[in-house]
Amino acid sequence: MKSLRVHRINFFDPQPKAIRCIGYDETSTRLAVSRADSSIEIWDVKKYPYLEKVIPGSSTTSVETLAWCNDRLFSAGLHGYIAEHNLNTLIPKYQLSVTSGCPIWCMSVNEDKTCLAIGNEDGHVVLHDMSPEGLDFVKKFDKQEGCILSLAWHTEGQIIVTGSLDTIRIWNVQTGHVINRIILGRSAKNIATVVWCLAITKDMTIVSGDSCGKTSFWDANTGTQLSSVGGQKNDVLTLCLNEEEDTVYVSGVDPTITMFMKYPSNGKWLKSIQRIVHTHDIRALCLIGEFLVSGGDDCNLVFTKYPPKTTIKFFPFCQMPYAVVSPHSSCVLLRYPSFLELWQIGSSTSGPTNLLQVKAKVNETIICSSISADGKWIAYSSQFQMRLFRLQLGPDTSTAPSVSKVMLPEEIPSVATLMLFSSEHSKLLFYAGNKIYILRCDDINAVLEATVEEDVDSAGQIHLMELSGNGSRLACGSHNGCVIIYCLKNKKIFCKLPMYKYQPTVLKFDPSSENLIVAYSDRKVVEYNLKKSAYSHWSKQRVLLDLQTASFHPITSVCFCSNKLYFQDENAIYVFDKMEELPFVKKKMKGTDDTEITYGDTTFQTVSKYEHISSIHSFADDLVVVQISSSRILESLPPPVWKKKYGT
Repeated sequence: MKSLRVHRINFFDPQPKAIRCIGYDETSTRLAVSRADSSIEIWDVKKYPYLEKVIPGSSTTSVETLAWCNDRLFSAGLHGYIAEHNLNTLIPKYQLSVTSGCPIWCMSVNEDKTCLAIGNEDGHVVLHDMSPEGLDFVKKFDKQEGCILSLAWHTEGQIIVTGSLDTIRIWNVQTGHVINRIILGRSAKNIATVVWCLAITKDMTIVSGDSCGKTSFWDANTGTQLSSVGGQKNDVLTLCLNEEEDTVYVSGVDPTITMFMKYPSNGKWLKSIQRIVHTHDIRALCLIGEFLVSGGDDCNLVFTKYPPKTTIKFFPFCQMPYAVVSPHSSCVLLRYPSFLELWQIGSSTSGPTNLLQVKAKVNETIICSSISADGKWIAYSSQFQMRLFRLQLGPDTSTAPSVSKVMLPEEIPSVATLMLFSSEHSKLLFYAGNKIYILRCDDINAVLEATVEEDVDSAGQIHLMELSGNGSRLACGSHNGCVIIYCLKNKKIFCKLPMYKYQPTVLKFDPSSENLIVAYSDRKVVEYNLKKSAYSHWSKQRVLLDLQTASFHPITSVCFCSNKLYFQDENAIYVFDKMEELPFVKKKMKGTDDTEITYGDTTFQTVSKYEHISSIHSFADDLVVVQISSSRILESLPPPVWKKKYGT
């Protein structure tokens, strides 16, 4: 039997960015994560965390704080603007200047989701009312000395507390005046104590974290200190309070997460358990249900809970594919934020060769890209423009390929969020503005051949596209759990899969049967038979339930290779041999009234020898594994805080 040859793409070397802040929206069960390059990741956390989209950043902006309000996302930073983001087009709806462009350090929405408070560099607290059209200015509080670095609303919405240098202030929202002031002590005479983070409970207890490494508890009514614990060796940068207001988590430059608990017998806050899941500074904490979410300078997004002790780490660039394979030319196109690289995969006697690099313009971030199966066409789209290139590869790797830009039709949108090439006839399909566009490519320019109107069930939410092997069917998956298959011959809907409560994470047509494989964000996998308009027998295999619970990471790529089916998440590859399907057996479902369901029985193999897998692909009978080296990532990070350990 011929052995499977595996190409390990370990030269994909993106530079991850540190996490700056985190915001959670209960309405949409989405998590926003901003990074040092001002990009914002949108995670679906309804079940297993799934990175569904990335809002590109820019070198001219920064994101220092995030706020959600009923499925609306706001960000602000050093440029002094508040931006509300369109989560479909990935561009800001508008930008609003606050106090003449002064840097904004903190922002928070009140409990009723009606008012947004901003704290900025020049010492102002500014209130804006939420309206369907945008933000309406309400008032500006009295100016204080020094910048406002942290801010928190009281639940009833009449009190705001702010933190700055050496001082915590309690404000009356109606009057805009300070009603109490708390002066913090200094660890050194000439070094101010910075209040980096704040929270306030219903019973008017203020929790603060400062640059002295102290977590302090204060009575907001009297301004007196209830207790103070120096649990951190360095600055406390972030804290979060649970919904019951009896547990506080804090962390910072010392990457130890410390938990404080309020004992009901005496009302005192006492230090509890600690956990270490990061190597560098922790800059953001957030509670989502029973999970504590943390992120910082080591670039990992981490979900932890206890009990039972559970840690789920998400390494950057492993949650969505950044590579596209051109099987007929044995090339792979790698997407970086500001450029594309084309590599030719080597044989057993020669290594891979970097053939080409295509750079985007300054301040542009590449959103999506694709290469044709024959390696003759490359396309990409940034947040500002889409570009198409004609590529002519040389007879060997020593000859540089020639690249020529192809003009695009004027009647199409300038930006795309998804794109792929058909395997035949050099057609480019891309999604933009609630439509799917089909371009016919030639050497001089591209011609708009047809458009496909998006179905109302998935309007504005398509994030996955996949073509069948013969190019006659197009499958589209949307964030609301809808999967629709279009017939490209008549540009009409061929069929719809039953709506599911979780969104699909990957689509793949079986080349031998044209059945559609769908994996969802809860790791459920189904196979849909297009001819019968029903799920296949393989979808009822009991082993798929084992796959669903094998990991907390979503399945992000699927491929067929050597008559086997491969699934991939960040940490493992799962191999199915569908030809070894065993006879069905009848078993009773637990918890139902004498209801019997038919299950099959197969096995799958788990391959876990690869680290940080970004995606998997196939070249005929060869498997391509794109992975990211953690050692190279660690080399690019700043040194962590030095800790003396016993014996050193």
